[in-house]
Amino acid sequence: MTESTLTIRRPEEADWPRMLEVLETANFHRIGGPEMPAFPLSDCFVAELDGLIVGVGGYRILDETTAKTTLLAVDSNYRGHNVGAALQRTRQDYLRNQGIKELYTNADDERVVEWYLRLFGYQRTGKRIPKVAPFGRSDKNEWINLMVKL
Repeated sequence: MTESTLTIRRPEEADWPRMLEVLETANFHRIGGPEMPAFPLSDCFVAELDGLIVGVGGYRILDETTAKTTLLAVDSNYRGHNVGAALQRTRQDYLRNQGIKELYTNADDERVVEWYLRLFGYQRTGKRIPKVAPFGRSDKNEWINLMVKL
């Protein structure tokens, strides 16, 4: 990956099939279900390497100053190469520029929680949100809620 350039961009309709393949690597592909009723292309970014989408990251603006990240997934062949961090920085920067002051996220994996805490300054809110459908890690039945001030 060092010889290639990672590009973060807005997705297009033609990107859906590959986006769903990437989301499936994290069991986040059931768009339209109870855990993720919608995933608008206008509210996400993709990471592209040599013409291949290798990561997907979304968000939802809740009000003038509050937003929530939605799905973040990186193709398993490209994990550990800062693709997820690039997507996270892009969506945080975008939301900050939109006037967002508080950004929430949910995670069901303690390694991912620690990643958010360590690299992006998130704090645990203490809230645990029950899952309403199989989504993400199949061995977890709740989401851990986190928040960061932008």
